[in-house]
Amino acid sequence: MNGSNAPGIMEAEHNGQPIRSLQYMLNQLAIHNDILTRLAVDGIFGERTLEAVMVFQRENGLPVTGVVDLATWNAIRDAYVHVELMYGFPPALNVLPNGSYTAVEGQECEVLRIVQAMFSSLTTVMTNFSPCQMNCCNDGETYQNIREVQRLAGLPVTGTLDRSTWAYMVQLYQALVTRS
Repeated sequence: MNGSNAPGIMEAEHNGQPIRSLQYMLNQLAIHNDILTRLAVDGIFGERTLEAVMVFQRENGLPVTGVVDLATWNAIRDAYVHVELMYGFPPALNVLPNGSYTAVEGQECEVLRIVQAMFSSLTTVMTNFSPCQMNCCNDGETYQNIREVQRLAGLPVTGTLDRSTWAYMVQLYQALVTRS
C-alpha cells in the first residue's frame, strides 16, 4: 500500500491482512457470480488475485488496471456488503438487555415475545415443545418450554430464561427452523 491513509494502491509486491480482506471479499462475490475468479485467501497479491481484480474492474465498469485504488476498493467493498446482505448469515440477535439478565417464572417482559415466537416455530419441527401464548410472560407453556431447552442443552433446569438458555435456543432455532 502507498503511504496514504486511504486503502490506496495494492500492487503485486504487497501482502498481508489488507490483501486477505480483498481476497476474501472477491471470493465471496465469486460464489454468487460465475464470471468472477475464486481465490485462495493467502494474503499474497499474486497472479490469481491480479486476475480477479481485473475481472471485477471489467465487470463493474472500472478502468482495468489490476491496481486496487480507492475507487476499486470501494466498489469491491460495496458489492461485498450487498452480497452479504442478500446471501450471508444475518448477525446474531442479542435480545437480552445485559450479561446478567434473567426472566424468572411469572416475569413479564418484551423479550419473551421473541422467545414465544421461536417456540411457535420450533413446535412445527419438534415434539418436545408445546405451543405457548404470546403474552410476554414466563408462565405456563413458555416456562415448560424453557425448562425443556435447558434439559436438552444439559443446563440446570430452572425455567428461568438466561443467556445460556437463550444461546442454546438460538442454536436450535437456526438448526431446525431457518436451515430446514
